[in-house]
Amino acid sequence: MSWLLSLFPPAPITWDGIATVAAAILAAAIVALGFLHERRQHARSRRAEAYAGALQAVSDYLEAPYRVRRRSGTASDRFALTAHVSEIQSRLDFYTAHLALIAPEVLDAYVELVAAAKAEAGPQMSAAWKACPTRRDRDVPLVVPYSHPRADAARAVALAAMKSHP
Repeated sequence: MSWLLSLFPPAPITWDGIATVAAAILAAAIVALGFLHERRQHARSRRAEAYAGALQAVSDYLEAPYRVRRRSGTASDRFALTAHVSEIQSRLDFYTAHLALIAPEVLDAYVELVAAAKAEAGPQMSAAWKACPTRRDRDVPLVVPYSHPRADAARAVALAAMKSHP
């Protein structure tokens, strides 16, 4: 070790040296804080995207009775609609599990929203399948929209939970 000191003799400590070390430590702290802030913002962004996708899946499920009601009646249309509804069900399950992992504090509100949507849109879809298929353009607009007050109330609760846990 003494041979190393002979190659690089210690210099006396000066205010310039102290200032250099302090500046390096300050710069490292600023970089670390910036990294942590950016990482937190990225996590919030990913969580917001998950929330939006979860709410979109519920909206798609609530929209399904309209799509079934406006079907043309062909076998290919029936297959496409059942595949579409199945895909929505899969997304509802995916987002339930995803929120359980990334945002367990909003999971109960989301599960209630999904249950409300299924309780209201499920019977509406069943009734829509029993109705005659759409044959004319004038039959496309529905006179009375499908209501889903329970899902609307549950959505408000889920949104409040999501906003309080960004």
